Amino acid sequence: MTKSFDDITLRNISDIISNILTHTKITEHLSGAGISQSQFGTNKTDRLFYALKERQVQDRCGNNVLAFVVRLLNPKRYNSEDEFEKDRTTINEKLVYEGIEIDKAGQPRQVDRAKTISEAKSRSLKIKEKVHGIGVHSEILPYCEAEWLKENYFHAILEITKSVAERLRQKSGYTSDGADLVDDCFALGKDKRPMLAFNTLNNPSEESEHKGFGNFCKGFFSMYRNPKAHNPKILEDTQLSQMTEVLVVATIIHNKLDNTYRTGLK
Repeated sequence: MTKSFDDITLRNISDIISNILTHTKITEHLSGAGISQSQFGTNKTDRLFYALKERQVQDRCGNNVLAFVVRLLNPKRYNSEDEFEKDRTTINEKLVYEGIEIDKAGQPRQVDRAKTISEAKSRSLKIKEKVHGIGVHSEILPYCEAEWLKENYFHAILEITKSVAERLRQKSGYTSDGADLVDDCFALGKDKRPMLAFNTLNNPSEESEHKGFGNFCKGFFSMYRNPKAHNPKILEDTQLSQMTEVLVVATIIHNKLDNTYRTGLK
């Protein structure tokens, strides 16, 4: 049996679902879940809140409220995994205070209750788990976790790019930044004596791979850091999906840097 949810949780869940469903869909899903319409409430949030609250009072438990949420988060309803994860994450952020989480299959499970806002966000976003099937490199999280939890994706992207720059400095000992730092680290020059390398540079193929990685790093800074550094935040609508993209690219770079070494040529 699921313990009855308090009014704060019911209101929060109702508010979230009101942004997901139309009035027509609310009627459809309440009916499908066997929950009667309330005579109170005209806007979507109030319609949901009073209908769920009255059913919970009738049941003396939260079973049917949770069943309604599970019905809504049925993966079969969604055409996009991103859309499903967005809704699941937002609802889990409130349910985790009650010790409940909806898993990737759309099923509820018992978890430890969250006690703080940061904890609830961290656990609902699963920041330390895989992002779209690629494990986030451990060097990245200390730079962006605070911004991620605050949903400040604009500055999170900036911090992720800083993780790459700082890793290059640590590897090379240089203090430059951006494209200059990449050139300091990987430029072959006429004598083919770079500071850093991840292969033996013994043939044209390995040299090409080496140059390609350098260009990839330059492109990373140009594409993700420089626009954020120069454009006012108010002019951008930086979404979680964009930050996820940067996380994936930064992880690729960090994974390569794991196998990068000082050549001893400089």
